[in-house]
This record gives sequence, structure tokens and C-alpha cells, in this order.
Amino acid sequence: MIKIILKRAMQLSPLLMIGIMAALYVTRFRHMTLEQILNYTPSEPAAAAAVILVMYALKSLSYFFPMVLIAAAAGAIFPVYIAIPLNLAGIIIMATIPYLIGRYAESEAVDRLAVKYKKIDMIKEFSKDRHFSGAFFLRIISCLPYDIVSLAMGSLRFDYKKYLLGTFLGTAPGFILTTIMGSAITEPLSPEFLICAGVEIGITIISALIYKMHNSKSKA
Repeated sequence: MIKIILKRAMQLSPLLMIGIMAALYVTRFRHMTLEQILNYTPSEPAAAAAVILVMYALKSLSYFFPMVLIAAAAGAIFPVYIAIPLNLAGIIIMATIPYLIGRYAESEAVDRLAVKYKKIDMIKEFSKDRHFSGAFFLRIISCLPYDIVSLAMGSLRFDYKKYLLGTFLGTAPGFILTTIMGSAITEPLSPEFLICAGVEIGITIISALIYKMHNSKSKA
């Protein structure tokens, strides 16, 4: 009986955590800005880095938390050569926690999430033998909430190393650009800020076109 209850609790944990974080977002973080994140961050470098990583851990439990703002805040607080590795570590944290939750929650979690997120069937397309390319593709096109993808891939038993590598390579370019933009946030007309913003916009447009082409082929 106890095993059944524990198993049931694990199966429901992804939705429960999303609900808790959604409530926190609505009550505390709904209108969070970059300036507020900077105010919450200690001035001591080691403590500031720890807070940034904790924010990434919180983000990993819900897509409501502002991922881009965290990356930009790291860029505003630290020199770029420190901020970029810190944000890349954040990617690993964000990818790993929900993946592990999904893995322990078993495949029923995907079915529950599929009720709300119809596009989740895209993840199942890659679940047999395209774990790396699936993770990379879905991170690049960003058609589903970051943490929902991680939960589903964990639940579908994606190979962790392939999943993590695909996720890292698909997420890192945008994070590096955001970090550099964060370092130049006080000079929004500077060349580095404008170039990074332009590249990000380009990536977004190309990703949207790739997703549209993939969607058209799926319906054909």
C-alpha cells in the first residue's frame, strides 16, 4: 500500500511542482524585472553566483520563472568570462532537475502533460533513436516550455548524456548572446548589444521557419 502511494505521488509530482511554482509566480514573481533580480543578488561574488544557480534550480521547476532575465542578470553582475560559464552551468541545472523528476514519474506523466500541451507529441517522435537530435531540435525551435520538454524526455527515458548534450548545444548560443547583452545592458545602443540582439532575432525567425516546415511535413 505504501509503495502504491509513493509511486502515485511520484507520478503526480511534475504537475504538483508546476502548480506550486505557478502559484509563486502569480503571487510573487509575475512582474519581476532585471532590476529586481539584481536587487535580490548579493554583492559578494561567490554568494551572487550561488544565488544565480539557485534561481536556475527554481526555474527548472516551472516555465513561469524568467530564464532569460537570470542569464541577463549574470551578465550584468559578472565579467563576461565569468558570466558565460555560470550561465552554461545554469543550463545543466535547468535540464537535469526536471529530467530526473520526469524519469522517476514514469511515462504516465507525459500523457497528463499531453492533455495540456498538444505539441508534446513532437517529443515522442524522437523517443526511439534520435535522443540527441530531438533534444537539440526542440531547444533550438523553442516551441514548448523548456521544463515541459525536460520532464517529457525524462519520462520517455531519453538517454541522459545524449539529451544533455543536445540540450546544451541547442540552448547555449542564445544564452551566450543574452549574457553579452546583459553585460551591455547600460548601453543598449552599443555595438555588442545591437549585434547580439540582431543575432537573437535572426535565430528566432529561423527557428520559427524550421518549426513551420517541420509542422507542415508532419501534416502532409
